[in-house]
Amino acid sequence: MGKVNNNSYYEKHRKYYEKAARMYFEEGLGYRRISKLIPVAVTTLARWCDAFAKENGITMEKKVSRKKSPAPLEPNIAGVADDVASLKAEVSRLRKALKQEQLRANAFDAMIDVAEARFNIPIRKKAGAKQ
Repeated sequence: MGKVNNNSYYEKHRKYYEKAARMYFEEGLGYRRISKLIPVAVTTLARWCDAFAKENGITMEKKVSRKKSPAPLEPNIAGVADDVASLKAEVSRLRKALKQEQLRANAFDAMIDVAEARFNIPIRKKAGAKQ
């Protein structure tokens, strides 16, 4: 591992320390949001805010993370029926396309078989490693 340049750390510290503390304590932004706004790691911001709080006699309150609860599902019978009908139509379309592609693949195989028999040339790649 290389030698860590402490000068760059102190330059960042002088440049962003107060700005980060102001954003956290006055504007109420979280560590992750601040780290996206200024080029400082989240753990460094946490240390800085803790140190700033101790320097200024501020008690650090643990922020409660608010998890977004999913919106309750409202059954929409008409919408469900439309969805089911569209899904059934999609399945039938895909089955038709699959059948068409299988017929096409079989036609190509037959064409290769005829060409190999008529011209006596191996067209398909033979299995196995090259010798």
